[in-house]
Amino acid sequence: MVGDLDAVAILGPLVRDEVLVDNDVNWAARAETASGAGPGDSFVYVHLGEGLGCAAVADGEVYRGHHGVAGEIAHIVTAGLHGEAISFTEVFAQLGLRRRRSTAIDVDALLGSLTTQHPDGRTTAQVLAEALRGVVLATIALTDPDRVVLGGTWGRDARIIDALTAALDAAPRTVPVVRSTHDHSPERAGAAAEALEKLRASITSARTQAVDDQRRT
Repeated sequence: MVGDLDAVAILGPLVRDEVLVDNDVNWAARAETASGAGPGDSFVYVHLGEGLGCAAVADGEVYRGHHGVAGEIAHIVTAGLHGEAISFTEVFAQLGLRRRRSTAIDVDALLGSLTTQHPDGRTTAQVLAEALRGVVLATIALTDPDRVVLGGTWGRDARIIDALTAALDAAPRTVPVVRSTHDHSPERAGAAAEALEKLRASITSARTQAVDDQRRT
């Protein structure tokens, strides 16, 4: 379900095969697995854009959770601007980086302020990296990935990746932080890759069935 829209119920009668519905971050993670990762690949995909999201990939499969909402990182408790415990999403309110009357992140303002220094001497990029550090360490502890992939409109920024890498440097347990391989519509790339894989599987299954039928006759 997407709000009140039940896409499976609407589209199901119109197509022959299964209708798959998933969120954009899970599709983006699938795009990463389709970009050369092996079938046993395990990583965490963190989306940083107007919204915040995460997908955990274990043995090449996206873990969706009991209700399909695994990876909701917005409310993970992490370090705020002044070092206090605060939910990740509230860090952006502290920094004045939300859109007016919204919880959505103002990406243009964020990118424009990454080098701005705060009274404690840290830049905005470093403040965000400290908040991200708590989020990423939680995902590492729970999923044991071989890397953390940063995607999204500001997640792929080199200043964010460098600041997060530095923030994680002294952590007792860490993994490499890398930029997403897709910079444009990764969710579409992931959905297309999944559709192609399903089509190939369907054609192979149909051929096998046809051969079996011929043998029986």
